[in-house]
Amino acid sequence: MFGFHAVGAAGSDFDHWHADVPAVQQSRESARRVTCANHLKQIGLALAGLENAHNVLPSNGGWDGKQKIKATDGSQVLATTQSFVTGVTYHWGVGGPEFGPRTQTGSWAYAILPYMERTDIFESRGWTVPVGGYICPSRRDVKAHAVAAQDAYGKYQGGGWTWGKIDYAANGLLVRNRPECFPIAGIRDGTSNTVLVAEKAFDPGVQTDSTWCWDEPFFLGGSGGSARGGMRVLPDGGGIKFKGNWGAAHPAGAQAVFVDGSVRLLPFGLDWTRVKAFLTPEGKELLRDLAM
Repeated sequence: MFGFHAVGAAGSDFDHWHADVPAVQQSRESARRVTCANHLKQIGLALAGLENAHNVLPSNGGWDGKQKIKATDGSQVLATTQSFVTGVTYHWGVGGPEFGPRTQTGSWAYAILPYMERTDIFESRGWTVPVGGYICPSRRDVKAHAVAAQDAYGKYQGGGWTWGKIDYAANGLLVRNRPECFPIAGIRDGTSNTVLVAEKAFDPGVQTDSTWCWDEPFFLGGSGGSARGGMRVLPDGGGIKFKGNWGAAHPAGAQAVFVDGSVRLLPFGLDWTRVKAFLTPEGKELLRDLAM
């Protein structure tokens, strides 16, 4: 006769499986966190490569006052966000391979694509292609999405295209809007004490696939989707103060790559004075005890 275990019976296979679920989940999250740290490591190396080539870090880009893109219907449009919160229409620059560091209209994440071994996307202006190295696997899948014409936070113009997003934001005190480009030599606090790029704060109820509200695509320059300067480190969740801040889907904190290339964990709830210390490149503060 074929035997079976009653579901939920003491000593059953179900009980052993259920007891192991937390450990399995922890193991999977640990692997995702390692992948995320590797993404930040590669981003740090790419930024260093660009800096070595040009003697400055890239800017976060920005609109040049005239640039338009071709929409899917063939018309020429501006990439924009009309914010319902501020009442301002923001014009975004779109990355172009013809621009140098100080004239680049796209974000730093576009500018470093050749150093991320994605010259194909850089040269073709392939904003419809997501980049796996820009997505934290604990947060979302690697996919490109079309922006909604309007949601509760604003109106958006993305030309009808799908766009790749990014879960990492640069330190806005180092990576500024065009045409400002900061030299590493200007970092007086030391490269091991200054964050270059970190995971950004995220409210899954707001930063949905179809919105650009503080989650603009990596191709766009001048936005808070790719550079920030806030003083909080927050876990992903509904109602958090995500604007300008840092955060992650990981259980303990947000990961960051420092200018020296090291990747470390910034704990949730880190005191704002410590956050300020790791952002300011010449504030004469030092960061200590921030181990992985």
